[in-house]
Amino acid sequence: MSRTAHTLAATLLTLTAITTACAPGTADHSRLKIGVVELFSNPFFAEARAGMEKAAAEGDADLVINNANADSAKEAGFVTTYLTQKVDAIVLSAVSPTGSLATLHRIKAAHVPVVCYDTCVNPPDDQQLVDAFVTSDNRGLGATTGRQAATYIRDELSGSAKAIMLTCEEFDVCKQRRTGLDAELAAVHVDLLAEQEGYQVDKATPIANSMLAAHPDAQVIIAENEDAILAAATAVKARGLTGKVAIFGIDIDPQVALLITQPATDVKWTTGQSPFDMGYQAVQAAIARAHGRPAGDFYHHTPSPTFSSADPASARNYLDSHHTN
Repeated sequence: MSRTAHTLAATLLTLTAITTACAPGTADHSRLKIGVVELFSNPFFAEARAGMEKAAAEGDADLVINNANADSAKEAGFVTTYLTQKVDAIVLSAVSPTGSLATLHRIKAAHVPVVCYDTCVNPPDDQQLVDAFVTSDNRGLGATTGRQAATYIRDELSGSAKAIMLTCEEFDVCKQRRTGLDAELAAVHVDLLAEQEGYQVDKATPIANSMLAAHPDAQVIIAENEDAILAAATAVKARGLTGKVAIFGIDIDPQVALLITQPATDVKWTTGQSPFDMGYQAVQAAIARAHGRPAGDFYHHTPSPTFSSADPASARNYLDSHHTN
């Protein structure tokens, strides 16, 4: 064989090896690319992100993460970018049960697997447009907190209380929490003086302050998420009502846990979520669907730990696990 023939044969062999290595289903196993849209920035979503990163590392996937800041137009823009980049799957916490519908329809039309976490569109649209929904048992969250608030009202306030609420009911998951809360609070008499949406601490704090200014006789505050708990606690202190108002909430982060461990705290109880597990399971489901495998049951419910000022050991353990003093 001539030198030219040897060279041509070697070149063809090299090209064949490169083509085979890059072909789908061969030994290269190219890494998946998953686009993530977070609802907004707070410790919950930061912890969920950590869970996602662990699942991605285990599943040979790369994450591209953007934050919609509760803006459906931003959510749509990020999804457009992900579809253009031809991601293998999308994980998102839907901004709006109605405003996110068009975005989810576009994802489905592009035949890209999509998994919701924490929030999604309402049934039956969720199961028609989404491959899996990883969330908490939100009615259960509300029921557990409502039961504790009702016990406090019955034992400490003779069965009747004046209350205010900070809500997040523009999201369906919070409407489910409210259903659980109302079912348990029906066991006692609650005079609801005021309620208002307030689920991001910077916006919820002045709202809580204004409600307490208008209703300084409030005895109980119900907060439907962790930022609302922090806002309520800050407002109670600012209005000079420490020791006069009991706060019952839903969700946990290090700041809430720290409040629960303080002596004579006004934060009596919160029913937490497990955002790390939520993020981890959401990316696991996305990886499964990207590989054409089933993601299991449509609804994935993550654990709901409880935290009480009467027994702050669980809050201290939570702080220890989050390396917070």
